[in-house]
Amino acid sequence: MYPWTKRSTFKVRDKFPGFNICCYRGRAQTVFFGMILMMMVLILYRIAASETESPKVTRDNKKLLALEKMKKRTMENINEVMEITQSFEHLAWQKEYEGKIISAAKKGLLGSHRLVGSYNSIKGDIPSKNWNKNIPLFNGQRIVHLDLKGAPPKVSYYQELFPIISSLGGTGLLIEYEDMFPYRHVDLTARNAYSKKDILRIIELASHNNLEVIPLIQTFGHLEFMLKLKKYKHLREVSQYPQVVCPSNNGTFNIIKDMLDDIITLHPSSSYIHIGCDEVYYLGECSKCVDMMLKERWTKKNLFLHHVSIIARYIKQKYPSLTVLTWDDEFRQLTLDELIASQISRLIEPVVWKYTPEIEAQLPFSLWDKYSKVFPAVWIASAFKGATGSDKYITDIYYHLENHRAWMRLVKTYSDSIVFKGIFLTGWQRYDHFAILCELLPVGLPSLAVNLAFLTLSNIDATGPSEKATSILKCENGVSLMGSGTSAHCTFPGSLIYDAAIRLYNLNSNMQRMMDDSSFKGWFTEYNIQMMFSSKSHVEQATADLDRYKMELLYIEKDVIAAMTDIYDSATISEWTSTFIKPLNTKLQKLWEAKEKILSKDDWPRRPLTPIFDRRPGL
Repeated sequence: MYPWTKRSTFKVRDKFPGFNICCYRGRAQTVFFGMILMMMVLILYRIAASETESPKVTRDNKKLLALEKMKKRTMENINEVMEITQSFEHLAWQKEYEGKIISAAKKGLLGSHRLVGSYNSIKGDIPSKNWNKNIPLFNGQRIVHLDLKGAPPKVSYYQELFPIISSLGGTGLLIEYEDMFPYRHVDLTARNAYSKKDILRIIELASHNNLEVIPLIQTFGHLEFMLKLKKYKHLREVSQYPQVVCPSNNGTFNIIKDMLDDIITLHPSSSYIHIGCDEVYYLGECSKCVDMMLKERWTKKNLFLHHVSIIARYIKQKYPSLTVLTWDDEFRQLTLDELIASQISRLIEPVVWKYTPEIEAQLPFSLWDKYSKVFPAVWIASAFKGATGSDKYITDIYYHLENHRAWMRLVKTYSDSIVFKGIFLTGWQRYDHFAILCELLPVGLPSLAVNLAFLTLSNIDATGPSEKATSILKCENGVSLMGSGTSAHCTFPGSLIYDAAIRLYNLNSNMQRMMDDSSFKGWFTEYNIQMMFSSKSHVEQATADLDRYKMELLYIEKDVIAAMTDIYDSATISEWTSTFIKPLNTKLQKLWEAKEKILSKDDWPRRPLTPIFDRRPGL
């Protein structure tokens, strides 16, 4: 019942100042129509005022009506979630989402399927029962890879490194020992390998920082450290290439079994072991393998699966508590039927690896659809260093961040159909046993920090280093981490090596600019030097900074040796300086000597020219 239908007096001035009307029952109908008329006048007045202040709103009136309808539908969908819990956090999230809709409408995104849709289309934004605004991008295990087949750090460095990894959100370590492990077969062990005491200390330090250790030992390809030796030459699949073992040779399983037993024995608390099996480039080529395939009517795929199954089955039978992991690349070419028939899913869990930002195109839907029908769970592997060039000595953090971002997009796409158990952040130290060193671990540590911290964020579009990463690295200017050749002035363990590598990069860049200059290209070429024939003024211009570059390189060498001494042994220091500093020093010295010879000239011969060492008197 409306108020003005009552017998008692109702004063309209309570709602509309300036009026003083008393309504009695017999006049209720007249007053009712009068009120309607007044309301219409008021509405018309407000519309006119709104048009004066914001003509765009009137022109977009249809859009606003559509907004209200979509907002209503969206809130109805959200209310489905509200039935789960009516917590304060859910109410706050609902208001926040309404605000997003209004904001998007003002930006012209009305009707965008990215903003408004059914509950299923927005469920990625809807909080779970234990709602948290900072749900990390990746909830599985976050394992950091330590590649020890090049530049193995001193054990004391791990005491500083492991707390950083743990603070950044790491949950474990994948340690690839290669020849740095004290095997029973001493000839497999490098002369500067870790001792058993060292291994136990590394595991102890990891445990103190809540990091699970997963050992990795190659068992098929990438066995150069063994097959390079004369003693094991007969185990090669292809005699001239010491990379892949022959899976049909009886001696192969025996030596691999011994290495596995040695490693597993020293890692009694580990729940996983990684047996490699990636990049098996040579397979089914030796006479033993050909005979085996003919006898069993196998393809090369069957031969591969047979060897992996033997290794994995041995581990599962002798160490039943261990889960066996392998790299997945050789599985990608297998069909669904081949994978199912092999029953390989009962023996191993695959680690799907890809180190580029284009993984969504390189690892298509068909792969994940196949794996989801075979494996109960998979792991993935990104890279934080050692994947952009075999001779790189500084890390492109932006490139690796995009690799991790692409992985998180892919995980979000396929997480409804496949379980992603964990991610390995690989940090390669050599491309293989014979390759030179690439980025040292301290040089790649800022990249590890940025990318590991990124996985703990909730925003997949986050750019640049997080506050968490820069704080843990103790950097004055975190933004500079993303740029090549710029120092962020950090003080993390090994930061002096990182600084020296950046200085070396800048020196190389400056030298390249010098050699690209017109005066250098036109008057200080190999021909000019050979003939000792050039314009002294142009040579002086071309080599004006040469003396400064020589001095800078001497300072870099001195500083990097001092910094590396605390973390690496003399063999690693010698290899790094021989690879990256001595060749540059030789180049600078040759240019300096050529410059001095040309500038010492005071007269020049007639053309045609002959080399200075072939010139006869009088020419």
